[in-house]
Amino acid sequence: MNSDMCGDAESNPISKEKQVKKVQILMSTYNGEDYIREQLDSILAQSYPDVDILIRDDGSKDDTFVILKEYEERHSNIKAFQGENLGINKSFFELLKKSQGDYIGFCDQDDYWLPEKIEKAVQQLERMTGPALYCGAKTLVNENLEKLEEQQNPHLRPGFGNAAIESICSGCTTLMNWELVSIIKDRLPEDVIHHDWWCYMVATYLGSMYYDENSYIYYRQHQGNEVGASGSALAMIRAKSRDLKKRHGDLKKQLMDFKHFYHTKPEKDKLVDAILEAEYFPGRFSILFNHDWYRQSNLDNWVVRGLFLLNRML
Repeated sequence: MNSDMCGDAESNPISKEKQVKKVQILMSTYNGEDYIREQLDSILAQSYPDVDILIRDDGSKDDTFVILKEYEERHSNIKAFQGENLGINKSFFELLKKSQGDYIGFCDQDDYWLPEKIEKAVQQLERMTGPALYCGAKTLVNENLEKLEEQQNPHLRPGFGNAAIESICSGCTTLMNWELVSIIKDRLPEDVIHHDWWCYMVATYLGSMYYDENSYIYYRQHQGNEVGASGSALAMIRAKSRDLKKRHGDLKKQLMDFKHFYHTKPEKDKLVDAILEAEYFPGRFSILFNHDWYRQSNLDNWVVRGLFLLNRML
C-alpha cells in the first residue's frame, strides 16, 4: 500500500497510550423527535466505558435539535451542531471530517442499541490489523421495538467482489478503526449511493471487513425510515426493484469516483473496470461470465446479470 494512500494515522488526536481506547459515534438527524431520546439513551447505556457522541442535525423542522441540545447540556460526552439540509450521505461525510477517536461508528436516529453493541465491535476490531471495518446483523422491530416475524438472513460473505456491486454494510452497525477512517475522510466522493456502502468498498479494497452474524441492535421499521429493511422475500424484491429504478446510473457514478480515488490494487482495479465496461458491448456480455463479482444470493446473481445484459445496472 502506498504511503500516501494510508493517510497519517499518527495525526489522530486521541492518545494511543490510553488503556481504554476512545470510541466516537457519529449521528446524523433529521426530523427525528419521535425516537431520538430512546436511541440516545441506549448509547449512553453502553457497557463500553469511553464513548463520545457527535451529532449533526441536517436541518430538522421539528424539535429534534432542541432535544439534542437538552442532552448535550446533561451529558459531557455529547456534542451536537446544526447545518443546512445536505441529505444523509453528505451529512455523515461532514461528520467524518470532524471525527476523532480510536474507533469511529455510525448511528441512526431511531434504533435501539443493546448494551454490549460497542464492546463486541471493539473486541473484534482489536483482533484485526490494517484498515478494518466491523458491521453486523440487525434485529428488525416495529415502532414499539417488538420483533418482526420475518428476519434477514445473517449468513453473508463480505469481500471487494461483493462491495463493488452490493452493500451488506449497514451504517448503524458499523465501527471502523482510525487507520481506515483517516483514509476515507481524506478522499470523500461527491456522490455515492450510500455512505456506508462507500466505507465497505474502501475497507475491502485496502484492508478487511468483519461481518458479525450476531445482532446487537433493534432496527426500527416505520414509515419515516430514510433507509429501511424488509423481512419478507417479496418485500425485499419489491424494495430492490424500486431502488434500482430510482438509482439507475448511480452505480456507475459511484464506481467512477472510486476509481478516481483508489487505483493501487491491479486485480481489484480490473474488476471495477470490467463492471464499468459493461455499459457497452462486448463488456455487457463479458460481465455475465465474470465470477470475480457476486451478490449474496444466487437469485440476485442471476437477476443482476440479466440487468447488466439489458443495461439497467449502470
